[in-house]
Amino acid sequence: MNPRLLPVLNLIGCLALTGLVVVQWRKERVQDAVTTGLRRELSTAHAGIVEAAKQRSALERDIVVLKESIEATQKSAETSARGLEEKERQVAELESGIASAREQISAWEAAIQQRDERIRTLDADLAKTRQRLDEAVARLKEAAAR
Repeated sequence: MNPRLLPVLNLIGCLALTGLVVVQWRKERVQDAVTTGLRRELSTAHAGIVEAAKQRSALERDIVVLKESIEATQKSAETSARGLEEKERQVAELESGIASAREQISAWEAAIQQRDERIRTLDADLAKTRQRLDEAVARLKEAAAR
């Protein structure tokens, strides 16, 4: 081998190695950029997952509160329905009592009218008796005066 050829081969080898290093370095930079982008996406996805988990737990709490509210509303509605039934029963009893009282008042009014009629009849009889008594007293006085 020619001694001049060796430095040229060495130079070519060094240039080839430098080119290979530059190519590898660029590939690594591209890989780093891709890796950095993927890490950002992963971080963003992770943050989205955390936010979605927070929203899910908030929604689950809201659902639990809503279920409790519905149950309380149903219980309140049932209690109100029972109270309404009780009030309706009381109203029916009171209406029945009022009807009975009205019937009794009508009977009392009829009895009072009969009593008033009897009083008027007795008053008329009393007036007739008093008139006869007055006539009898007057006759006695006339008889005594003779």
